Amino acid sequence: MMKTVKILMTVAALATVWGCSTANDNEIETVKPTGCTFEHADRPAWSVDLTGNDAAPDWGNFNLSLYENSMYVLVTLQDELAAHSTEADRMAVFIGGERRTQLAVPNFYDDGAVRYVLRIYGNSTDRNVRFTLQYYSVALKQLFSIGTEEKFVPEFTYGNIKDFVPPLLKGCKKFPVQNQLTVSLPDQPPFTPDNNDLVAVFVGSECRGVGVAGKPFNVFRTSETEKLTLRYYSVQQAGIYTMAQTVTAETDITLAF
Repeated sequence: MMKTVKILMTVAALATVWGCSTANDNEIETVKPTGCTFEHADRPAWSVDLTGNDAAPDWGNFNLSLYENSMYVLVTLQDELAAHSTEADRMAVFIGGERRTQLAVPNFYDDGAVRYVLRIYGNSTDRNVRFTLQYYSVALKQLFSIGTEEKFVPEFTYGNIKDFVPPLLKGCKKFPVQNQLTVSLPDQPPFTPDNNDLVAVFVGSECRGVGVAGKPFNVFRTSETEKLTLRYYSVQQAGIYTMAQTVTAETDITLAF
């Protein structure tokens, strides 16, 4: 009996020193690097909370008779915004602070995409002007706004309805610092990778980005100096690895289990 207790204590001590261990039925697998902790869990519903407190904007009046020409912009929402899209959402384009479109309504597609068709009105003097695209999400209570320097080209269609996805999330006041991060697995991870695995970054318990290993995904910060921690959900191990690594300004990182 005493010998059995000593063996169990030794196994527990090694698991603590080596840092990251997983249990599957009666089999214990130990992973030597001290890079993570592990806990069994259901597949998490990780997502970034983009909710703000912006009131619906007053975009003023629009007088079509003031303009000679028009052009089109065809916009597809980013996936993170499309997930919260409602019939009440609206989009518009401004030039010099003046609204130059009717308020565009969303078009919903079977593949989950949400798209807007905007007809922009202008005059012969509208050359090399700054276009500002604004989008208000009712569900998120947030106004997203981005600007770009463009030429007004009469009867021109800007963007392809299937692939023109302007980075409206860059206009998110809640998370002014954004970048893309690619998280890679080491050559021998302590599990068999699965297509349904997830990787995410956190500030404390707040999710700031979700993706899959090997593909870039958006990361949201409130400042350049904010540090994020990494978590990885493994389908094969039915649990979450919380990494000791932190992410600051990196765009690529390899997990160290």
